[in-house]
This record gives sequence, C-alpha cells and structure tokens, in this order.
Amino acid sequence: MAGKLKKFLPLIIAAVVIVVIAVIAVLASGGEPSAVVHFDHTGDAPVLGEQVKAQDDYVQVAESDTYRLYYYEPRLSIKLENKQTGVVLESTVSDEMDDGLNNKSWTGYMKSGIVINAIIGTVNTYQVDMNTCANRITTWYTDGGIYAQVYFDDYQFGLGVEVTLQDDELVVRVPESSIVEEKEGTYISTVSLFPFLGYTHLGDKEGYMLIPDGNGALITLDDKEGRYSTGFSRLIYGTDDGMTSRTKSSKLWERYETVTEANAVLAPVFGMAHTDEGIAYLGIVESGDERCSIECHPNGVMVAYNRCFAKFLLRDIYVQPLNKSASGTMPAVEKDRLHSDLQVRYCLLSGEDADYSGMARAYRSYLLDSGRITQQDLTYNTRIDLLGTEREEFLMGTKAVTMTTVEQAEAIFEQLRSEGVNNVLSVYRGWQKGGLYDVPISGYTADSHIGGTGDLTKLICRQAEQGYQVYIYNDALSVNHTTNPSTFNVMKMVNKRTFEKEVNGQVYDLFYYLMPERSAASLTGFAESCTDKGVNTVALAGITDTLFSYSSKGSFYSRTDTMDTYTDAVGRAAESLDLILESPNAYLWKYTGAMLDMPLGSSDYLYVDEEIPFLSMVLKGTVPMYAKYVNFEANKNRYFLQMVESGMYPSFYLTWEDSSQLIYTNSSNLYSLEYDSYRDTIVEYDTQLRALAEMTGDACIENHEVLKNGLVKVSYDNGVVIYVNYTETALSADGLTVDALSYKAGERA
Repeated sequence: MAGKLKKFLPLIIAAVVIVVIAVIAVLASGGEPSAVVHFDHTGDAPVLGEQVKAQDDYVQVAESDTYRLYYYEPRLSIKLENKQTGVVLESTVSDEMDDGLNNKSWTGYMKSGIVINAIIGTVNTYQVDMNTCANRITTWYTDGGIYAQVYFDDYQFGLGVEVTLQDDELVVRVPESSIVEEKEGTYISTVSLFPFLGYTHLGDKEGYMLIPDGNGALITLDDKEGRYSTGFSRLIYGTDDGMTSRTKSSKLWERYETVTEANAVLAPVFGMAHTDEGIAYLGIVESGDERCSIECHPNGVMVAYNRCFAKFLLRDIYVQPLNKSASGTMPAVEKDRLHSDLQVRYCLLSGEDADYSGMARAYRSYLLDSGRITQQDLTYNTRIDLLGTEREEFLMGTKAVTMTTVEQAEAIFEQLRSEGVNNVLSVYRGWQKGGLYDVPISGYTADSHIGGTGDLTKLICRQAEQGYQVYIYNDALSVNHTTNPSTFNVMKMVNKRTFEKEVNGQVYDLFYYLMPERSAASLTGFAESCTDKGVNTVALAGITDTLFSYSSKGSFYSRTDTMDTYTDAVGRAAESLDLILESPNAYLWKYTGAMLDMPLGSSDYLYVDEEIPFLSMVLKGTVPMYAKYVNFEANKNRYFLQMVESGMYPSFYLTWEDSSQLIYTNSSNLYSLEYDSYRDTIVEYDTQLRALAEMTGDACIENHEVLKNGLVKVSYDNGVVIYVNYTETALSADGLTVDALSYKAGERA
C-alpha cells in the first residue's frame, strides 16, 4: 500500500498544486468558489464527435433577468439563452453541424471555448484546444458564473478562465496571475477567447459582424460562396513597430502615394448581430487590449462559419539580426510575456437593440459610465489648419519656404469672419523654429520666418477673444535624423536595433521615434514652456495613435509599458493645457477636447459589405469630431454627405502662398492648398453644416439605418431626423423626397 502511495504521490501533489492555483486566482478575482461542477478531468482528450443534446449536457451556472448562462466543462463551452425568446448564442459548434472538413485541428478549434497557439522552440504553429490536447480542468461555481482552471499536460502550461453574467453583460476574464508556463522553451503565444461565440453557418441566419475598421464596417452573414480566403485581422491600436520593421512607402514619381495605408483600429470593439432572431452582442476588450487583435472571418475562410472574437498576444517571435549589417538573421522568442489580465465584456442586446445602432448606444453608455469619455464643448467650428514654414535644400544646408506667416493667418481669419464664419478651430503646423519637420519640439519658440514667438502668441490670444481657437501642433513622437542626429534617446526595437522610419522626402528621409519616457519628459517641458508664455492650446500628435514594444539598456518593455507612459504623460499635460488629439487611441479619449482626423469610411476590404459611421454614432453629442482634410478628397460631394451623415465637422489644410512652392520640400505631395481656392467652399460648408449642428445641438445619434430604397436615415434623440441620398436619383421616405446626391433634415413626425 505504501509503495502504491509513493508511486502516485507526484500525481497527488500536482493535483493539489493545480487546485491551490485555481483557488488563489478565483479569490483574487473576487469570486467565492462554492461547488465543484466537474472535478479534475485527467487523461486522454475527449473523443471528438460526442453528441451534445441542446442544453442537456450543459449545466446552468447563472441567471439574470434576461439571460441564462449554461456551461459544458469538457469543452470549456458556454451557451447564452434569452429567457423571453428562447434564442441561444453558442460558443462552440454543435456536433450536428460539424464542418471541420475532416480536419482534426479545425474540428478541435470549432469545438473548444478557448484556443491557444503555443510556441515550442522558435515555432508558433502548435494549436492547443480542449478537444485534441490532453488537459485537466477544475471548475468552481462563483457569484454569477464559473471559474475554470485548465492545464495542458503535454505543454505544461495552463490558465484560468472566469465567466460571469452581470445583468445584460457577460464578462470573460483570464487573470494574469492564473497563467502558468512550466516547461522551458514551451510558451503560450496567443489566447483566443470563445472564438465561435454567436457563430452562424453559411447563410442560415440574417445579420452581420461589426468590425472596427475606420469609422466602422459590417460583414453580412449571407453565404459568401467561398469568395474570400481571409477576413479581418487587425491589432488594436495599430502595428507594433517594435516588433515589425516598416518598409519605405511607395510613391509615383517620388511624390504621389500609390498605396493607401489601412486604417488603424482606434477602439477595442467588435460585434455580432442575428437580426432575424433579435439577438446580438458588442464585445469590448477591457484589459489586454494593447496586445490583442480583432478577428472577424466570414464563412468560406477555412470553414463554413461566420465568427468574430478577440485574440490576445502574450508572447511573439521576432527577427534577430546576427550582425550589424543584418546580413544574417534568426528567429527569437520574446523573453517575457504580456503581464495583464485578458478581459472581454460582451454587452448582450435583444429585440430592437439587437443591431449596430444598439451596439453604438451600448458602447456610448459604457464609455460615459466608466469615465473613458467626458462631455466636451460641442460648439460648431470649421477647422482651418495652416502650414507655416517648410525647408528645402540650399547649398550646404536648407532654407526656409514660408507658406503662411502670422500676419497672413490673421488676414485669412478676418476674411472668413467677414463672410459669416463665426467659429474656427485652427491647427498651426510648421510654426516651430526650423519648420514643420524639425522635431522633436523642445519648447515654445516660433520660427522667425512666420513672425516669431511674440507675434504668434498675440495671434492666438487675439483670435481667442473673437471666437477663433488657434492650436499649435506638436508631434511628440518623431525625431528628425538630420536635424537631431543623436540616437541616445530614440527607440530601439526588441531586437536592439534602432527603429528607423524611412520616407521618400525631398529633404529629410529618415525619422526615429523618441523613447516613451523621453516623449513624456519632452511633453512636460513643452507644456511648461507654453504656459510660461501665456499659451495653452496644443494639438498633440504622434504618441496619440502609436504604440510599440521596445528595448532599453538590456531590458525589454511591452506595449503595456508604452501605453501606461503615454497615458500618464497626456493626462498630466491635460491638467495645464487645452488639448486636442490627432486620431487618438481609445485609452486617451478622456483627455481630448476634440477628435482630429477621424476617418469617415473604411479601408475598402473586399469582404466588407457596408460602411457605417459607428464611431460617430458613439461619440456624437459628447465629443466634437473633425474629419480628415477636404482638400485631398477626389469626390468632395460624397465626402460632404458623409459629414452630414456622421455629424462630423469639416477640415481644410491651407496656405497663403501657392502650393507649388513646396515642390522641393518634404511636403511636395501636398497640392491644392491655397486659401483663395477654398474660400467659397469653406463658407458654403460652414453655412450648411453649422445649421445642422444647431438643429442637433448636444443630442446623440439614436438610430442609423439604410432604408430599402437606399436612403440613409439618421435619427437623433432630440427628435431631429436627417436623410442622406447618395444615389443619382431622387428618393422618398416618411413623406419626404430627397433629391439626388443631397440631404434633408427635419423633425420626427
């Protein structure tokens, strides 16, 4: 007997360790384990193809006024049942709909509530799921759901998953403290949480998936007939430049961009709607979003199912040069993983709320209730950005190319004011000593070619008294290699190589990034310099929409570290400055008085079925939004109608001098900037869009829909309704006729 006990002693100890880890993780999350659902599944993987009979094999673990939550432990799978309608959202594919194409890996993927990608050595193509990999799982009831600790024996790693039903929200969390990796050289790379939650098969249901591309877009759930080999897969907050080297942009004749870069994901959201069944959800990545991608794949992409989910990146593989010339490389694994909870909040929507308008309302409420956005001044302004000075090569150095002086800026503002343009928001670019691309900016010192610091300060103060707000532009991220050649304070990638951003510039062709702590220090010093001289209006860029991993002095820092540094720096700057942010990532939204350069459309992916102004629907009525520059849009009529539809304000980028003078500068790609060419357009846009803004006031967009005849109907919560007609024929609805390529606004009947 003693010999047998000794033989099984290691297994007993391992089981006790797993249980202790799970209990600690649950208690850390605030839940109290009260009962075991199933205990310690040990041994071979479950047999694929087991029959699942509706909810019979699932245990009800929580209930709210609207939903019941069911759990099936062998697959770590859940079901959500709407109590009023009986409609169910499943997280794994039921066996009667098995369509893994006789592929063991895909079958295992579809039938697992959590899917891990493992790194072994320097290869990360090992799929780990609940069906094809031996695992041990221990589950406890908690207040509102379950906590499950999973351990995969062959890989010697594991994690805990907490699932909680909170009224009409489902919260799924992997506590950082629950993640264990016990085998050297074997690591967790990615974690996909409920990758098939709300899935549909081919075209068996009506509805769509929401993707956070640009302002927003939909992929419908109809049968795609195998047309697409890929779906939407984008890292939240953009590419990690600390892990991936950039390539030089391609330009025609070294001047015109030939490829438009895809929009970055500004907000950590995605959604699924079954409109025929009146059920939907909006997924919000609450923690771990800085290293998480949004995945939305239509049917035909590998399998015949529509699915969307969040995939967290814990550890990645990068390319390590073997020598200074980078002639040889080898793959290397990050030394440390992401240290953050992985958490997704699903806002569960039903009935009339089960569409993208309901998703937008839910996200707006979430942002306001959590303090992630705050009410801002919604005074209508036309945005008039001005370019001060640039530089072109001259003999052994450069010479100034002055496009708009302080005196000329004053003349532009006075003329617009005389035309009835009563409110303007203006961002002055290239105001600093050395011109537009002399970065970073160390303090508030204006270039003498535009009039100097004193004249610029007087301009800002005088215009503020008359309703025009002038902001000075500061890219707090970039370093010009030519004007600031030192690499001491610039960012190094995780492979310890200095990050270089090459551009096809006429004068400057290489830029670096400042180290996050240097950006923070520079911004603090800049804020003090501005306030000391009586200026506090700043348009901040660079660090607002860029996030990266990096190395410094032998240590490695993640995007979490960078995000924390930027958040703290911008928050402190906002205490003394009136800040507006350029294309800000969602974690900075609470610090901005306005959103600059908000996208109106999407990236035009082939699989996108419809563009929607999702972010505009979320933010309208709370934070003013300014579209990208009208100047550079080919179809200005459509662009204007998009601003009407989304409630955005227009932006113009202007100069006093002819833009042909920029031909030998880094701004050679800018054209059609002269103020005289746009004066009438500015007045026309201001007249029409100001009238709409006065009608909507601080109201929020309550509903957005495309009617059957193609007319777009936007309803505000104060009763205002705006109809937009993008077609070339007149369209009618609700007793109104809207002319071709036009709009009409009125009160709800």
